[in-house]
Amino acid sequence: MAQSNYLISGLPGTGKTTVCEELRLRGLRAIDADRAFSRQTDLGWVWQDAVLTKVLDDVTDERLFICGSASNRDDYLYRFSKVFILYVDDETLCHRLTHRTNNNFGKDPAVLARQLARNKGVKEYSLQRGRIVIDATQPVATIVDEILASIKSKG
Repeated sequence: MAQSNYLISGLPGTGKTTVCEELRLRGLRAIDADRAFSRQTDLGWVWQDAVLTKVLDDVTDERLFICGSASNRDDYLYRFSKVFILYVDDETLCHRLTHRTNNNFGKDPAVLARQLARNKGVKEYSLQRGRIVIDATQPVATIVDEILASIKSKG
């Protein structure tokens, strides 16, 4: 695997894809999990084991950032040096999901209500499990600066 694998995760609409793009612009290896190795199944949105394992086992880069989430995400947490959770308040989440232009997920009122319900307690849950919670209402450059500073300062 890369010397260090980092996961940037969070609910839909928190900015995972945008952060991925910013990391790439800075010359870092970042993979959008939704596009690279995720698929919809009867179990929900899942990461395909063979593809993800191949990516994580690649020793080409010093650092690798995986940006995304899936229902089987926790099965792979042991493969990451650090896990960052992007978090936004309910108002921001609602606005982002209903106004997004890159896909329609979250625009259906039932789906939006489910995502808002999932947002409750995300921050506390993540902190209790040792994940690094990032305020994703900040500008994307600030978010990425915070992630990179955390990597440098904490190993």
